[in-house]
Amino acid sequence: MKKLFASLLVIVLTLSSLYAQEMATIYLLRPYDFGAAMGAVYGGKKYYLFQHWIDIDGHKLGAVPTMMYYKLEVETGSHTILGHVVEGNTEDFSYENLKKQQPNYSITINVEAGEKYYIRIDEKKYKIEKIDNKAFNKELTKNYPVQYAGFISLKGGFFYTQEGKRIDEETGKIIENQDQLAQGAKTNSQKNVVKSDVDQNIPETKAKNPNTFALIIANEEYKNEMGVEFAENDGATFKEYCIKTLGIPAENIEFKPNATIGDLYDGVDWLENVLNYIDGSKAIVFYSGHGINDEKTGEAYLIPVDGQAKIMATCFSLNTLYKRLSATKSGNVTYFMDACFTGAGKDGAMLVAARGVAREPKKETLSGNTVVFSATNADQTAMPYTEKSHGLFTYFLLKKLQETQGNVSYKELQEYLNTNVNKYAVMVNRKPQTPTVATSPSMMQSWENNKLR
Repeated sequence: MKKLFASLLVIVLTLSSLYAQEMATIYLLRPYDFGAAMGAVYGGKKYYLFQHWIDIDGHKLGAVPTMMYYKLEVETGSHTILGHVVEGNTEDFSYENLKKQQPNYSITINVEAGEKYYIRIDEKKYKIEKIDNKAFNKELTKNYPVQYAGFISLKGGFFYTQEGKRIDEETGKIIENQDQLAQGAKTNSQKNVVKSDVDQNIPETKAKNPNTFALIIANEEYKNEMGVEFAENDGATFKEYCIKTLGIPAENIEFKPNATIGDLYDGVDWLENVLNYIDGSKAIVFYSGHGINDEKTGEAYLIPVDGQAKIMATCFSLNTLYKRLSATKSGNVTYFMDACFTGAGKDGAMLVAARGVAREPKKETLSGNTVVFSATNADQTAMPYTEKSHGLFTYFLLKKLQETQGNVSYKELQEYLNTNVNKYAVMVNRKPQTPTVATSPSMMQSWENNKLR
């Protein structure tokens, strides 16, 4: 019995250690009431008003109270704290107002597992800086005693209380109802889609591409997972480019918005038959949606809208997809994958909360005549470009097709995607995102000269 208890204790301590290694703590401090010091209020004088608002990794924390500090639990890695200052009357203290202004200050720090970091908002200079523990403790008793504002955990792009309850980023209120949380996770982005520049003025070609076939999967409205913002718009617009810009006949395209596991098998069966029985055929596979990797094997999977991230049997193996199509008579397939397979959604939130950290999927072995354009590298997240109502990767894929009227080499496309997705990922989403290209051995020397049209 003692041995069993000891073994259980070791397991518990090991699991606790693993969890601790995934998280770090940031203390965010706004110690000094500079507004009051500017001379508030007395003798009929107008109070000088201003507010500090904070974003963490692009997620709104809100106004930081003066003489308060937060204890923030974050995942290991790089984090950007972005501060805004709003001045004026109390009605001006709104997030909508501050978004019209340029950020006033920011800091990016790399945090390590189990470590503590101390960040101070400088009231006088409108800046944010890293301080040591000694300086932090000194600030706690300087001028006025600084009070503890509360504990917040930022996991996978969502804020949580110490009790593990999700906080609504827009209202700052705790989401008590789990049904409400699940419902809120499903996107309504199709109602809010704004036609961007790539959705209009789609170039048309007179050239025909009768031997090219396309399978387009656009999974947005998930039944068991959070939704994927703008995925349907990604797929619908890509289909228009296939027809108008690349000259692919409409009957050569299988478009499956919100594909179930049955739809995925049906689409792959169709494309497999086409590549086996039509001489000179080649294929394009476009996917926008969730991906996941098996925690045990590292193998990557596509998640259908009726699938569950924690049950691999409900998902479609990416390795199976590659193998089946590369083994066809043609085996000539180009993939565009606007998804990541780390376990994170397109807003950074983890699909399997118990994992708590993105994991890099195992690299798949490619064969046949295969080229894969992926939205991310390693353990990164495929992010949206909200202003354009598309995935960031998809937007720049479409933009290059629009600019070149589809007459672009794979090398030119890869360089364009790499430059622009990298740049705008940091500018718009404040997170790195590096597209990658992988090829089968037979394509290593020739893929750069390939074209879609």
